Amino acid sequence: MIRIAIGGLSKEKMEQAILKINNEDIKVIVSNDFEGGQMLLKKEVDYYFGACNSGGGAAIALLIGLVGYTNCVTIVKNGERANRDKIKETVNMGKIVYGMAVEAIEETVPMLIEAIINKIKVEK
Repeated sequence: MIRIAIGGLSKEKMEQAILKINNEDIKVIVSNDFEGGQMLLKKEVDYYFGACNSGGGAAIALLIGLVGYTNCVTIVKNGERANRDKIKETVNMGKIVYGMAVEAIEETVPMLIEAIINKIKVEK
């Protein structure tokens, strides 16, 4: 089971992008950044996805303070397109917090989930 907390702007859009993948091994918890960070620290979730207008500010700023800068990454900034290789690289590096621009949610989330699933398959 992959447990993902989501927060930031457009949580409903983020949740729908994850649910659209239609994978019963993915559990989505709609939260806010503080709750999501607490859940990560308590190992109640495996990942946190956040969105904001820039992709790096409010999307993950609090999480950087809670779980550490080295665990977090802005995956897509405002005006950028999702990059499958960058996403795969950051997932394989062990990042657990992903920030993205609101405009990139629908494109980014499927690539991110795919990279996470592939990492888990390799680890088994």
